[in-house]
Amino acid sequence: MTTFEYEIEIAAPVERVFAFNSAPENWPRTMAGLRDFEVLSETETGAEMRTTYKLLGIATEMEMELTVVEPNAEIAVAIDSDGMRGETRNRYVASGDGTRILHRTEYEMGDSLRDRLLEPVARRYNERQLRAHLENTRDLIEAEIESEIEAETATPA
Repeated sequence: MTTFEYEIEIAAPVERVFAFNSAPENWPRTMAGLRDFEVLSETETGAEMRTTYKLLGIATEMEMELTVVEPNAEIAVAIDSDGMRGETRNRYVASGDGTRILHRTEYEMGDSLRDRLLEPVARRYNERQLRAHLENTRDLIEAEIESEIEAETATPA
């Protein structure tokens, strides 16, 4: 089992960061490896999605299930495909005026020879993708806030 942990600070309130991250339609904006992303169903406590995940040029069909473990505090995403299965958990903690995301992903590759050969390279690739996903999330949320502040303080011409 491969485990990846990462923390990131975002200059936005927990409620805003949680709302952004718990909306699956935002995920393709922050994770470059997701293709043909489709939300199959949504409830107040989660969603089911299907996507194609591109890993080192190899497209893999993947099903994902988002569960809101605790509103404004934690989400879990179960991931299942032929070549990989696992779970991601994000915890959201107030940090001054902002939010700290505590991210943890655990996954294992499939049993095929191809999956076993890909595993060492896939581990590094997935780690970069997950870190970039969190950094892109931060950048998008902070840019939206900056744009809103500029719009509020703009003086009419």
